[in-house]
Amino acid sequence: MKKLKIPFVAFLLVVTIAACNHNSSDQWTVPVDAEKQTTVTIHRYGRKLFSLDTSNLLKELQSIQPQYRAFIGNNFANPNQFKQLYQFVTDTMLIRLNQKTQEVYPNLNHLEDELSLAFSRFHYFFPKATIPSVYSYVSGMYYENPVEINDTLLVVALDVYLGSDFAPYRNLGLPHYRIRRMAPDYVAIDVMKALYNTDINPKFQQKTLLDRMIGAGKLMVFLDAVLPQTADTLKMGYTTAQWNWMEENKENAWAFLVKGQLFYSSDYDTQTKLIQDAPFTTGFSNESAPRIGIWLGWQIVNAYHANHPEVSLSELILNPDSQEILQKSGYKP
Repeated sequence: MKKLKIPFVAFLLVVTIAACNHNSSDQWTVPVDAEKQTTVTIHRYGRKLFSLDTSNLLKELQSIQPQYRAFIGNNFANPNQFKQLYQFVTDTMLIRLNQKTQEVYPNLNHLEDELSLAFSRFHYFFPKATIPSVYSYVSGMYYENPVEINDTLLVVALDVYLGSDFAPYRNLGLPHYRIRRMAPDYVAIDVMKALYNTDINPKFQQKTLLDRMIGAGKLMVFLDAVLPQTADTLKMGYTTAQWNWMEENKENAWAFLVKGQLFYSSDYDTQTKLIQDAPFTTGFSNESAPRIGIWLGWQIVNAYHANHPEVSLSELILNPDSQEILQKSGYKP
């Protein structure tokens, strides 16, 4: 089994391993019965681990090992591994993180409902894909990769989604626009992004800005298909003001790309300025929305599907020809 890239001590390295109401999901209809094919139960490894009696930790670990073998492994009694795990569950900072996580997530009913719908729709569009088992844990704010997938196991670091007002986040050195998305509304989105990038994304070579725009647009359309009840602002990570700016300035943004002949630019720095995470888009005002290339790519792919509903989601994603998608989309704001 491939190791998950999560902090070593968190799992003994798994030693073995609001928003605007605008929504773009209407095009992706699914039979009602297909939306109820998968029921997700999230196994709360973090809560279970921190509830153990540390004065009798070895015996306690033995009791939960059958359910959490992927995290505890078979050699947790090894002195080195046991020491690391003991230090983890007795770390005062991590104990406080766990307490806050239980406060924000006393239960996971809402998230389980979200993922049950998303996984059911995912299975409908991609019937050969594997539906993973879902676990949550307390990571020590491992914001670099809060969702990890390893074979049939998907793990979510709930302590990375405690809300933008959670004071310790400000000590991580992250920009405000990143901290704003460390909130419960973004868990399901990040889970489905991880599934896409692990199981679906064809990872075509992207030479031009248009290639990267269409690649990002395919991900956004995938989110439309599997998260029909999620607002577009959340999927894009925009504030309502940023979304409104984009709607009001889409013609200007498009003209900027056309005038600068940027669609076919192969300059990586030029491309990155138009699609990278940032407080605004370089070349526009400080009030502009960030990642205008991704937003426009999303509109292109949406328009393509509207014009060609006979093309399945899988076929659309696997189409390597960005120029064809642009031309056949007919999109021009």
